[in-house]
Amino acid sequence: MSSDTLAAVLLIAGAYLLGALPSSYVLARLLKGIDIRKYGSGNVGISNFVVHAGWRWAVPLVLFDIFVKGLLPVLLASPKILDLGLTVEVAAGFAAIFGHNWSVWLRFGGGRGMATVLGVLATLYYPLVFAYGAVAGFGWLATRRRDSAVWWGIAALLLPVFAALLMIPGYVKFEVVAFCLAFVLMTAIKRLSSNRSTEGGGEKVPLGRLVWNRIVFDRDISLREDWVYRGPQS
Repeated sequence: MSSDTLAAVLLIAGAYLLGALPSSYVLARLLKGIDIRKYGSGNVGISNFVVHAGWRWAVPLVLFDIFVKGLLPVLLASPKILDLGLTVEVAAGFAAIFGHNWSVWLRFGGGRGMATVLGVLATLYYPLVFAYGAVAGFGWLATRRRDSAVWWGIAALLLPVFAALLMIPGYVKFEVVAFCLAFVLMTAIKRLSSNRSTEGGGEKVPLGRLVWNRIVFDRDISLREDWVYRGPQS
């Protein structure tokens, strides 16, 4: 095995472990003494943390997800440091988000990677950050800060489209488009495999409606408040 191959393998593995660090879970334990996985959606992402542990640490958590989990592994693989090639950059970014979504430290539970992907995109091709963030941000504001999951989902779905359009003048390479497509797939799988379902005492939802709710709204039931404010006994 060549030194570059070994470096690539170690970097990708390290990106997964770094992305898997459960920062919001640890903070919720320290600040509120709660297991955030038993509250609300069961995600250890920023939105569930804000609802159940408070907003004061939200900005540091977002910055950690963007710049440490997402940006750092890709930057290390880039020509600026190790120069391992674009394929390794993309693989490291994918591994970081995969780790955030399916953390080995949390029995393969996790968040959604919506902030972590910003760090990855910032290194791969930063204009995609603005396209992705603008769609989600506009929708969030237009709906008066309700059902942001719908707009994050739309933003993720449009990401490969933006990347493919940018390929025409030659600014974006195929590997970046492939990464965007992989992110859409990860988002869909993560939403379908909810961290915390209504099974076992919650509202009974027909299968077709359940799939729709999870894919579109990232929850099992119709009422957002009944989902995000659930406690351990719900």
